[in-house]
Amino acid sequence: MALPDDARELWISEPAREGGRRAQKHRLVERAKDLVEGIALLDIERTDEDDLAGLIESTGELATEMNRHPSLREKGGLSAAGGADAVLTERSGISGRANPLAPPLEISFDGELTRGHAVYGAAYEGPPDSLHGGFVAAAFDDLLGCAQMASGSAGFTGTLSVRMVLPTPLYRRIDYTAGVERTEGRKIFCWGKSFDGDRLLAEATCVFITPSP
Repeated sequence: MALPDDARELWISEPAREGGRRAQKHRLVERAKDLVEGIALLDIERTDEDDLAGLIESTGELATEMNRHPSLREKGGLSAAGGADAVLTERSGISGRANPLAPPLEISFDGELTRGHAVYGAAYEGPPDSLHGGFVAAAFDDLLGCAQMASGSAGFTGTLSVRMVLPTPLYRRIDYTAGVERTEGRKIFCWGKSFDGDRLLAEATCVFITPSP
């Protein structure tokens, strides 16, 4: 894997220009997430059947309209598209600002530390009023994937271990901190923690393996 001078360019894109096409795509993604949240919370017992049929039809029409426009498939897909479209925090299914599937996790660098924050809604619920454990682990995978950049190298997830101390609540700001513990040859050892205010919610360790030459 060839790295740029600053390996973080593989993970983090520049802020979108206000009013630009990328910022517009981010707004489109936000509206799509609103749609997902609304569908997840839709009470079908109190919704008229004709209204349900109308929702299905209008959503299908929107999907058909979306497929009429130019697609990154023509460039080989998300990771092969190049430029900002290929950067992890744009395309990732966990932290991608341009991916409507992704939870609302925002990641940034603070010196040698990597920080993140998110407010999770009902679509990501596992236990009552709490984030699904799969999303807890997935957030750490992306977060520590960014944190490894401080080592100057990029690797693939080898082993990810997550200890869930407390349930991660929905509709509250969750803060993340991560960093590099050490490197050993092709292995990069990283750590991460998540908090609700001062309360530790979960902590993780991950070993990333850089590709062989």
